[in-house]
Amino acid sequence: MAFLEIEHLEKSFGATRVVKDFNLSVEKGEFISLLGPSGCGKTTVLRMVAGFEVPTSGNIRIDGKDVVNLKPNQRNIGMVFQAYALFPNLTVAQNVAFGLKVAGVDRAESDKRVTEMLTLIGLPELGNRYPFQLSGGQQQRVALARALAPRPRVLLLDEPLSALDAKIRVSLREEMRAIQQRLGITTIFVTHDQEEALSMSDRVVVMHQGIADQVGTPLDIYNRPATRFVANFVGTLNVMEADVVDPSTGRVKIGGQEITLGRAVPPGKITLGSRPEMISLGARTGRETALKGTITEVHFLGSVIRGRASVGKDVVSFDMFNDTGRAPPKVGEEVSLSVAGQDLLVIGD
Repeated sequence: MAFLEIEHLEKSFGATRVVKDFNLSVEKGEFISLLGPSGCGKTTVLRMVAGFEVPTSGNIRIDGKDVVNLKPNQRNIGMVFQAYALFPNLTVAQNVAFGLKVAGVDRAESDKRVTEMLTLIGLPELGNRYPFQLSGGQQQRVALARALAPRPRVLLLDEPLSALDAKIRVSLREEMRAIQQRLGITTIFVTHDQEEALSMSDRVVVMHQGIADQVGTPLDIYNRPATRFVANFVGTLNVMEADVVDPSTGRVKIGGQEITLGRAVPPGKITLGSRPEMISLGARTGRETALKGTITEVHFLGSVIRGRASVGKDVVSFDMFNDTGRAPPKVGEEVSLSVAGQDLLVIGD
């Protein structure tokens, strides 16, 4: 039995179903990200686990106990919000101690725990400061320490990094993940940022219109998307329409060019997808499938140059490293693009 179990969870607001038959099993100490666009239901799922929303139907169990009918303060859950939600009239130490005080922890134990938490987040010397005296990143660390101080069974993170600038977000997400692993606390993290989800998580739940479209490791989600939505939402994907010539061998035509995938495919018309980094300009060992195209765009992105080429009616993006000894292709140039047959995925609905 998993530590946190969510079964057939549904939530409707009036006639609108926001969450539809959502199921998820989370092991103890696992870091799970709920990833999806705004309005997909991910925050609603988090709020139902926290107890801030009552499910229309379904079950939520923590360590084998059904918590659906328990109030938020009875679930022993810590939550960090997008807004820091620190008490402006309390010092950093008092903010961290707030949950301990509500729980009736004695002063000596509370002081000890606050010291531990401030050390854990790397701010041991800032206990006497007030929130307005801290940077945004420091305030979010304090919010995390406050959530962790009562030793919750589950930690919920509701887009806690979205209000921070890009550089601080990267460093803080690394710190948060390290703290989570050190404490071994079961964590659910809500984000619309795919890079955060892929870099921080043990598993990712990609949500779309209230359902879990795919649940898997970051590698599975990125390399083996199960649906067209996941394939398009996570990363950049080339989408090519193909006519199947021989389903048994995977012989297909793309833009009038015949290639072989080397595996069986459904008959008729299919949609193929491939990541830009899986397509090379010119011949490359291991990528024997070749497509002829014409360069339409070239974008310098620093360490990587991303080109785009028309292949029949489709436009295919490809990546190449910035090599000072090799000039990038020019717009209008006829080129050959190589890809491995197994890297051309058949994308379903």
